[in-house]
Amino acid sequence: MTAVWILSVIFIFIIISSILNQRHSIRKRKIDAALRMREMELGLPPGTYTGYNQKWNKHLKEEDWEQFIKNFKPTSNGSTNRADLKQGIDDLQERLDNLETIMASQAADK
Repeated sequence: MTAVWILSVIFIFIIISSILNQRHSIRKRKIDAALRMREMELGLPPGTYTGYNQKWNKHLKEEDWEQFIKNFKPTSNGSTNRADLKQGIDDLQERLDNLETIMASQAADK
């Protein structure tokens, strides 16, 4: 009977630690996504400051970073106009139509 209690305590500990780990992981992903969105709003390539894109840190020397920062101009001020949004939606719809055509042709080939 004591073995049952010991196993139940172990399983409860594993379940609680898994839940805490999952919550931490979700929180970390939300923070990373918010940081990437902010980078894109400022016109920087995504991953510049998040650390996942290590090739920027490896391939850019300190002088290149200084030059990059000196010539940096944000591409948008956080607001977009309606025409740009409409154009983007139209482009996505066209790509989706092309994807449906490709999928239909692949299904017909099988």
